[in-house]
Amino acid sequence: MDDNLVSKLAPYREHPGIKAALLISRDGFLVASSADDDVNVEAVAAQVAGIIDISARLADELNQEKTGYITIELTDLNAVLAPFGGELLLTLIGTPEAIGLQYTLRSVRP
Repeated sequence: MDDNLVSKLAPYREHPGIKAALLISRDGFLVASSADDDVNVEAVAAQVAGIIDISARLADELNQEKTGYITIELTDLNAVLAPFGGELLLTLIGTPEAIGLQYTLRSVRP
């Protein structure tokens, strides 16, 4: 694992409630990670590949060029997938207090 990339993940892990910070290639290979022992980082990376694929197909269906951020709200954890450089995806997994997902519906103003 690239120590330079692992060091880039350290600031994310300093936040209370962040259980894992991973850098994943778009084809689902784990490039770098910093995670609690109970997070199977290889398995998470493999699952993220499927999410990326589905998101890309949805973007294509909606005539969009690419997918930006992907957020996932689970029972006790939340995850966010975000572009990180050219070919990598940053995946953060944490408690709802650490990763709060907020949706805003903007109204049209005259």
